[in-house]
Amino acid sequence: MAMLILSRCGFGRIKKMTNRIRLKKSLQSFNSYSADKTSFNYRLNANESPFKYQDIFNASALEKKFLKSMKIEDINRYPDSTQEELKDSILKFYGLKKGQVLLGNGSDELILYILLTLTGKSSNVLYLDPSFSMYEILTKGLGLKGISVPLTSGFKLDVEKVLKKIKSHDPDIVFIASPNNPTGNAFKKEDIIKIVSFSKGIVVLDEAYSDYSDFSFIKSLKKYKNMLIMKTMSKVGFASLRLGFLLGEKRLIDSINKLRLPYNISSFSQSVANKFFKNPFIIGKHIDIIKAERSKVEAFLKEISNVKVYSSDSNFILIRLKRSNALFNFLRSNDLIVKNFPNNKKLHDCLRITIGLPKENKRLMLLVSQFLNK
Repeated sequence: MAMLILSRCGFGRIKKMTNRIRLKKSLQSFNSYSADKTSFNYRLNANESPFKYQDIFNASALEKKFLKSMKIEDINRYPDSTQEELKDSILKFYGLKKGQVLLGNGSDELILYILLTLTGKSSNVLYLDPSFSMYEILTKGLGLKGISVPLTSGFKLDVEKVLKKIKSHDPDIVFIASPNNPTGNAFKKEDIIKIVSFSKGIVVLDEAYSDYSDFSFIKSLKKYKNMLIMKTMSKVGFASLRLGFLLGEKRLIDSINKLRLPYNISSFSQSVANKFFKNPFIIGKHIDIIKAERSKVEAFLKEISNVKVYSSDSNFILIRLKRSNALFNFLRSNDLIVKNFPNNKKLHDCLRITIGLPKENKRLMLLVSQFLNK
């Protein structure tokens, strides 16, 4: 893959090179577990119980109708391990080809798979600070070396620092969440492309909140072979499904799939997610409501003196104020909870406020006003 000229960062012209998959040596001749197909009428292969839920609990007509509508009549049976129907819907939705998607039990499982498989050279993993905590937690938990690159004081991406760290540490994996959690802001597209182009390892772009922003890197997958895009259903109305998915080149997806647990996505999750990808306009309306409500809450907060409001491309807003702990406790005492960061120096005096329903946001603004007027 051709590398960009990064003259302003002092890196000069870089020779053309091909990105190789940094698969761990122990997995190069590894045969993953392959589950049998579930399409047989008589299934005596998987040590399942033959008794159906409907018979065990004497299910009501409504329950039976619901289960039938969701295509999960046989809860006693394992879910479809191939997940082909849902995968096909996702690939069609994003305009990608067969083999370019991997499903996970939430993004956390996918991060774990990536770290377990694609850290076969330097064992170094780079991530930003502050950002999604599971990058660091799982990196250290697996005994890999984490390289943390701080964001600027305004939570912007310092691309020069990132490139210097990549040059000196040659990380196998670079994690970038854009929009970023917990800061809420999306990073400059050109800066992310510079990082992807300069990296010899894999760059994972976590787009958990991209539905609330105006940009996705999906169209860049064809050009940048060392790019993976991670998405989740959790932020658009389906947190309980625990369903995340990776999009990328087939050779990368196949490598990570070596360690995927065979029945990691339930029948219920597959069925609900499949409905979403066939009817995305329904959720699109809800996303528009959240964006409109975000603007209202943001405008309200910006009117308050001594409150720093960080711009958001997500479904939450990060603020900083000196009385953050007092406000946090006041909200809790009134049955409303936001996120605070008592042990994070970079997020000292910060609160993260999720945008809720209009009535929830009105309640938040009322309580904040009461707190300030005490």
